Amino acid sequence: MKAKILLCGVLGLLGISSLIFYATTQPQNSIKAEVATTPKNIPQNLETAVREKMAQQLQINNKLLKLTKSEIATWEDCLPDKSGLIPTQTCPAKSRSGWRVTMSGQGENWVYYVTNNGFITLDATASLNQTILSALSTKLSLEPNNISIVAAQLSKGLPACPINANCKVQSILGWRILVKGREKPFFLGLDSQDLNYGNLSLFLPSETAEMPRNIGEKVLEDVVSRHDNLNSNLRVESIKAITWNWCQGAETAPTRPEMGICQDIEQAAWQMIVIMDANRYVYYIPKNAISDPNFSPIPDGMQSLPSSLVTAIKKEAAKRAKVSENMTGLHSTTPKFFDGCLNIDNQNLSCRQSIQAGWGVNVFGGNVPSGNPSWASATQSYNVNLAGNDIRFLQSGVWVPVP
Repeated sequence: MKAKILLCGVLGLLGISSLIFYATTQPQNSIKAEVATTPKNIPQNLETAVREKMAQQLQINNKLLKLTKSEIATWEDCLPDKSGLIPTQTCPAKSRSGWRVTMSGQGENWVYYVTNNGFITLDATASLNQTILSALSTKLSLEPNNISIVAAQLSKGLPACPINANCKVQSILGWRILVKGREKPFFLGLDSQDLNYGNLSLFLPSETAEMPRNIGEKVLEDVVSRHDNLNSNLRVESIKAITWNWCQGAETAPTRPEMGICQDIEQAAWQMIVIMDANRYVYYIPKNAISDPNFSPIPDGMQSLPSSLVTAIKKEAAKRAKVSENMTGLHSTTPKFFDGCLNIDNQNLSCRQSIQAGWGVNVFGGNVPSGNPSWASATQSYNVNLAGNDIRFLQSGVWVPVP
């Protein structure tokens, strides 16, 4: 029997200058490829190309790798541009033919799709080794077959460094792995050990408003993970102790969540503002984070979303809702991690080979469908990449205030 698989690669690449707007329907639920029932011998030049590709990624001699499986395959995919990259804009799927290849060595069994003219795509989610899958199972308290991997991406990081230990400074290869239902990606070496991006304490100021330095390091770790690299552009703008009251308000406070009657209670925290490249992140760290070993900071989305991106989203929302731009407004913004296609068509092969940070944004504006209460508001939801040049419409909805 032949199973037909759609492999449509549309990578959401950072750094494209023009804005790209997308409308979407339901994403596909599985990757399918048409594979010959009888394995064939792959042409030598294609085997060599795949072998050299994996050897380059592992930084080993290609003689240490062995072809363990090859099958004739056909699939549908977007064609690469002249530079060899999959374009970010919507493109019609083209039938492609070639091979599904498994290359083995150094304890790894990586799966590649290679066209007859030598264009190679690593199937990252199919290439995770059993040690990593077992580690994910333990971390998530789930059986391996119950783990849904959204995307996986090769990356380089540093092993965890015990206090007062001499650690290797040379980066090692690992995977960033985004799992459905989990807010942030895992960052694991090929041996399944946790990786990080380096000594982030060096970027903390000497004065931290009495906030423990390990908490500040966790905040910086979150920032760097959204960019998948540590560079000299990382800077702490400020750290200060604050108090606020949802009923009385405050000059400095986190964005108020949806709530009915407010709690007339004074709350204490730290505000930490971090700049990385062109992004400015505002964090609020509750004082009880000190005693919480599982504390995982995320930026305040409404206060961290760049103003230029707010304008671009409102403009697109107004156009879609057929109203003036001043009749739209941001309802909520949530920091998120997506696959390479912002979780739109997230089962397509090329989309699943990269992970990017961004924002889930809900916008007010438009006519409320009939049958809803008069106090309801129409909303539109978007997934947006970190650079702000890829804005994809997700769905329309209706918002009703909390009583």
